[in-house]
Amino acid sequence: MEYTQNFTNFKVSKNTKCLKYISFPEDLHLPLKFDDNKKRIVEIGFGNGEVMTRMAKSRSNDMFIGIENSEISCVKAAKRVLDMGLNNVMIFQGDAKFLVQEVFEPSSIDLMLSFYPIPWPKNSHEKRRLFSEEFLKNALRTLKKDGKFLIVTDDEDHVEWITDNALKIGAIFSKRNVMPLKTTKYGRKWNEMGRKSWSIIMESHEFSTSRMVIDWMPHVHLKDISFEKINEIASKKFVENESIIQFKGVFKGDEGYLLKTISVDDGFVQTYYIIVKKEKDGWLARLDEGIKVFKTHAVKKSVEIVGNFIAGG
Repeated sequence: MEYTQNFTNFKVSKNTKCLKYISFPEDLHLPLKFDDNKKRIVEIGFGNGEVMTRMAKSRSNDMFIGIENSEISCVKAAKRVLDMGLNNVMIFQGDAKFLVQEVFEPSSIDLMLSFYPIPWPKNSHEKRRLFSEEFLKNALRTLKKDGKFLIVTDDEDHVEWITDNALKIGAIFSKRNVMPLKTTKYGRKWNEMGRKSWSIIMESHEFSTSRMVIDWMPHVHLKDISFEKINEIASKKFVENESIIQFKGVFKGDEGYLLKTISVDDGFVQTYYIIVKKEKDGWLARLDEGIKVFKTHAVKKSVEIVGNFIAGG
């Protein structure tokens, strides 16, 4: 039995009870354009989807969009969506730092939620924290004029870090002590342990931001290539502004070479392959189509670097 629901395809086998989903929005035109009057609620880090699906069930006229990095959590949430017969939920698996910026247009979201996000308390882990100044700008610009962003956390230091960042960008917000949210897994856990919770409510703000995804990718045509240079680039690292490109090995095949590549755009990490393929009149360096990747500036740069580096004499 197959279900096609929004932008995530769920396939369910009654015999194996196995659920698979395709979460990569490669074929979508980003940012998403909504042409209806439904209210849109985004939950970041929805865990097993307990809160999101319960809200979607009680508010069937609204649209709920979940963003979660964990594949396991996405599968659990997808099962809930199917078991509850919901048709007003979208699920995106991926890094919210990237997806919030790329998926949503300005002034398109009514409410954004994040319940008990990982605080990453060590100073050395600060770059892993979600609510940086840049992320808050991207999130608050997606809100409609009267939209709100609600964050609930049990970590007081995390509260201070988030609100400090909000102050730095000039965001309007309020914070207060609240009872742990018993509607969430961690809220129930913290309630049993007697831990406090805090809520931060931020208002919409018009920030100017730029997207990472670009509309085209280069194909580098080469008359000849240097095989020594291919082996050399396979372990090289390149840094340019906020972009990092690291090549992690080369694989030789019947039709050419595959370079394993890791690129980082301002903290957003992707792994993929660049193929160097023999053609009738020379060689072609391009992205390998077998692995999906968001076409960011660092990805574009990596293809250009390969072409320039391995060009023969």
